[in-house]
Amino acid sequence: MKTILISVVLVFAALYGKSQVWAPPGATWHYDWVEMATDGFAEVQYVKDSIVGGKLCKVLKIEEHTYNWTTQTYNNSVIGYEYTWLDNEVVYYYRYNQFFKLYDFNSISGSSWEVAGWNQNNPCDSTGSIIVDSAGTTTINSFSLKYLKVSPGQNSDWEFSDKIIERIGCLGYMFPLPNCIIDIPGPGQLRCYYDDEFGLYQRTGFPPSCDYIIGIDENCERKNDIKIYPVPTASTFTFEMNRPEKGNLFIQIFDLLGNKIKEIEPEKMKLVIDIQNFKEGVYFLMATDKNGFIYSRKIIKTGTF
Repeated sequence: MKTILISVVLVFAALYGKSQVWAPPGATWHYDWVEMATDGFAEVQYVKDSIVGGKLCKVLKIEEHTYNWTTQTYNNSVIGYEYTWLDNEVVYYYRYNQFFKLYDFNSISGSSWEVAGWNQNNPCDSTGSIIVDSAGTTTINSFSLKYLKVSPGQNSDWEFSDKIIERIGCLGYMFPLPNCIIDIPGPGQLRCYYDDEFGLYQRTGFPPSCDYIIGIDENCERKNDIKIYPVPTASTFTFEMNRPEKGNLFIQIFDLLGNKIKEIEPEKMKLVIDIQNFKEGVYFLMATDKNGFIYSRKIIKTGTF
């Protein structure tokens, strides 16, 4: 009898223990970017732990990676940081110098919690409420995860736009969005979630890659048009165009703030690019062909070994 009981406990732990996680190593979210005449995505990434308000928080860095078709400009920038922590199935986030519940996975149908809006000025109330319509479990990547279907409370100016899943968060944007104003540019629906233990979760009906930018990144037919290797690199990388009919290319490299670091007008379809003098970090390469089509790739510069 004791052996059976221990076995049941171990099975339960294997099925449910993994779900009690928030922003583990490698945690990265990609969201569609919603803005008029703009294509791209927002990336949210766990970067470090830090003490905030007396709590050991998971620090999430939020970046915008977009292309504006009106101004024909490419934007790679850090747009903010969020401070979050997990305790007893509840994820908290820091607003107005205090912590609010972001997700409460202890909730059942009819439960509610208070959420906070943005820190900057806006016409919405500073806080709102979330009502749980239903709760259940789902399996993703062999992990059993709780989920919540929610709606805004009565007269609440803040809401979640989709279902909320443990570990992954809201399938709309991670944080509450305003319903008192419309057409606010910023992150939209979740494209992908990844962490080192969980692996990649990529939603169907979204772009073919997590960091895809419509009209800039490769479409399905152009997927292998250009190659960049090795990534990451400490010194040089090879750029190779496999479609010579595209003509000579104009290559630009930008940092995360959108500053142009390097320009190249190669005469060949294959060349070695030296970035040894670049600082360590993430950069973006843009290659424009003779027809004006823009290819975009991420470059990671590491330290010298």
